[in-house]
Amino acid sequence: MPMKVAKNYYTGDSIKNKERIVKRLIKNYLYKDIYCLCLEPSSEYLMVIIKTNEMKNNISRYRDCKVVGIARNKEEAFELTRRIIDDVYKKYKDPMMIKEFFAWE
Repeated sequence: MPMKVAKNYYTGDSIKNKERIVKRLIKNYLYKDIYCLCLEPSSEYLMVIIKTNEMKNNISRYRDCKVVGIARNKEEAFELTRRIIDDVYKKYKDPMMIKEFFAWE
């Protein structure tokens, strides 16, 4: 099953070749040094940060995730999380509306 990536996904400043990385993620190619910020439909968390090679080990758990951000390392993933939450808050005045922000299908 191909991975879902939001149309308006975010990327960290150190990510190069964004389109290439996204195409490969959709085809389930997993990078050892890329972190994905994901929405899980049944999660109690707003977002989860997952190293892509971890996704391979837990494919059934992450099957229904939607990638909303791509970062090169954990620190960049935390910064990207802050940017996303800030943007969601600016639009909806409620960070819990993150799924609506990314038009959850």
